Amino acid sequence: MKIGIAMSGGLDSSAAAIMLMEQGHEVAGFTMQQFDNEAYGFGEHEGSVKAVEDAARVCETLGIEHHVVHLEKEFEQIVVGNFIEEYKCARTPNTCALCNPTIKFGLFMDAVVKAGYDKMATGHYAKLISENDRIYIERSDHKRKDQSYMLWRLSPEQLRRLIFPLESVDKEFVRDLAEENSLHISKNKESQDNCFIKGHYKDFLRDRVEFITGDIKLDTGEVLGRHNGIILYTIGQRKGLDIAWRAPLYVYKLDAETNTVWVTENRDLLMDDTFSAHAVNWFDAEFSAEDLMVQIRYNSRAVEVESLSYDAETGRLDVKLVNPVSAITPGQSAVFYRGDRLIGGGVIG
Repeated sequence: MKIGIAMSGGLDSSAAAIMLMEQGHEVAGFTMQQFDNEAYGFGEHEGSVKAVEDAARVCETLGIEHHVVHLEKEFEQIVVGNFIEEYKCARTPNTCALCNPTIKFGLFMDAVVKAGYDKMATGHYAKLISENDRIYIERSDHKRKDQSYMLWRLSPEQLRRLIFPLESVDKEFVRDLAEENSLHISKNKESQDNCFIKGHYKDFLRDRVEFITGDIKLDTGEVLGRHNGIILYTIGQRKGLDIAWRAPLYVYKLDAETNTVWVTENRDLLMDDTFSAHAVNWFDAEFSAEDLMVQIRYNSRAVEVESLSYDAETGRLDVKLVNPVSAITPGQSAVFYRGDRLIGGGVIG
């Protein structure tokens, strides 16, 4: 089979390429250049350019072709544009969850297939299971590295084109494989956060969005101070409020319409057992809460769902949890599982 590997030049995608080559597939590397380094504050050998350079070097070592797919304009419009607009609306976006279906497994995968490859593989830690002529996503056997949470927006057509070679391996195996094949990235650190941001996201936004000052109010309505932009705050935040108070304060609500940051010393106000979601993508045949768990952020544990109510006309999914959880944040992804199987997801708020 001809398989195009989405290669970042990092450990995981490089190991995926090696594994597929050892299985006898015809393999080539593809790297997406998604932004202009200079425009995003990166140096000559950083950011998107570095990913291209590193991937090319890996492909040379492995003796396979390397192709670069330029998607700077599309990435700017779709992913970066959404990131900025969501923060302007006092929401905390999950950029990978949007980039995956539109860019990485959308336009980028289209380019791989157009180049004559049967499928695209990535270094994601997740499993694809074929059942009753359908393909489902499941958690990786290596739970600590599982990345299925970020894949909830993929379509059935996209899943049919995909391969995840790392579904059942751990990070130690990946590092050993890279070292055995003399890859220069075998000791590289893993990338973190948003790929297009160098430094802190607040500095990135300062260059692109007007910050408007407003009130910081206690839950009683008392004005405690002024903020320098609602964009600078997230639900559950405790540090960086710069308010002298008798007890620790927590951000529990952001009101974009009135440009108000609401804080409280009562942590119970951060707790909630209901939320709604939109942009819902559901893999199961029906909306059932039976044995259903939901994960409300990437690094949180899944919690039990009591009931679901989906309105097909509005696309709104109302969720009630068995027990309250802290800091349910608008803009983040709610991802639902039954056992290890990904059942669906939606954007909170």
